[in-house]
Amino acid sequence: MSAPLDELHRQHETNPQPNVSRLNSVGRTVPQSAGSQPHSHLRRLAVVVAEGDLFDAALVALIEGAGYGATLVEPGQIPSLRNPAVLLVRSPGSLAKVRRASMLRNVRVVFLGDGIASRDHIRISPRSPGAESALRQALAAIVGPPDQQSTPHAPADRVRVTEREREILQTYTLGATLRETSQAHQIAESTVREHYRRVVRRYEEAGRPIGNKAQLVLEFMADGWVRP
Repeated sequence: MSAPLDELHRQHETNPQPNVSRLNSVGRTVPQSAGSQPHSHLRRLAVVVAEGDLFDAALVALIEGAGYGATLVEPGQIPSLRNPAVLLVRSPGSLAKVRRASMLRNVRVVFLGDGIASRDHIRISPRSPGAESALRQALAAIVGPPDQQSTPHAPADRVRVTEREREILQTYTLGATLRETSQAHQIAESTVREHYRRVVRRYEEAGRPIGNKAQLVLEFMADGWVRP
């Protein structure tokens, strides 16, 4: 997780309708129902408090890719959580709700956002170049070594892309303009467009339509071609 995640958030502000079916395949949201039992099955999971944007799925994908189990919960579910391995929050509002939950007083919290660090949580700036490494280190320190067996396998409908396509489209989908991408890779802008159209067409043929750059990078993360 690094500066590109900040770009995903910016893209979400202009297009707030993510591909919900793929979000569900990347991150699992624990259903909330009346009279449900405490979520004791989350004991060894990293729990991500959802904010309802593309970051939710990206963060879960990153944690799972690092070898840890992860799940999403709605902010309203915070009081019913029971001893998760670690809580990850991305907004001051969610952090305040976690602090008010007495049952979570001894649970370590990682706050992914800007602000002043506190003794009751670990703060990681998502804009920092070393954010992904810092998150991995925090998870290892809190949860323990990653379980390599829990790392998800590539999905059956994984769309193949070449290394060159991945390099160019990673630059383009994570915030660079056509001109910036062409300059970075020393190719024509028309070539960038052609790479984009070709890969989008493959996803469409696989039954995974792409509507914009934000959706393509989310599919890339689901397939393991791009790291959040």
